[in-house]
Amino acid sequence: MEQYRTDAEIYAVLEREIIDLTIRPGSLLSENPLCTRFAAPRSMIRVVLQKLQENGLVKIVPYKGTTVTRLNRRIVDELIYERTAVEARILRDFAPQCTPEQRALIRRRVEAYAALAATEEPDYNRLYEADRTLHGTWFSAMDKMYLWSTLQNAHADYSRFRMLDTMTSGGFMSQITGACWMPLSGATLPPLSRWWKSTFTAASGGWAPS
Repeated sequence: MEQYRTDAEIYAVLEREIIDLTIRPGSLLSENPLCTRFAAPRSMIRVVLQKLQENGLVKIVPYKGTTVTRLNRRIVDELIYERTAVEARILRDFAPQCTPEQRALIRRRVEAYAALAATEEPDYNRLYEADRTLHGTWFSAMDKMYLWSTLQNAHADYSRFRMLDTMTSGGFMSQITGACWMPLSGATLPPLSRWWKSTFTAASGGWAPS
């Protein structure tokens, strides 16, 4: 059994499992099984659960228990709206100055995503990270990594939505085959989710595939 010495270590494990949907929304988190799993005292587990609640990942109801929160659709929609607006602007600024080296990097990252998506049993965590890496390309190129970090860490519900979207948005090969054009001199990108589609629609005004 892996040893966890601090509440921060236990928190990190549970946070990741909630965000990557290993622990699904609505699931019950009971203190006794968590104490057994992490070989931790009840006081430490309570500290962890309290921190998870402070960050919106669980809800503690006295005498009833702790449940993983369900996604707040209104918050998710607002964050999608925000990211679509910001990323569309980044792409508008990036496209005219995209270098051949950057186009080649984008193609490599698209191919890496495609290879992961094409496997018989996709690893959704790796697919999620490949998506993050790809989108981070143009934020990095425009020296907007603080903004990128802010968007990535905006809200736990957004991260869970993106993981859920990665897992349930349909056949991966059909997404890749039906790739939409991105106005970066020939780079094509798979539409990973509805905010992908919104972003590229918003960013493509006045541009045509080359």
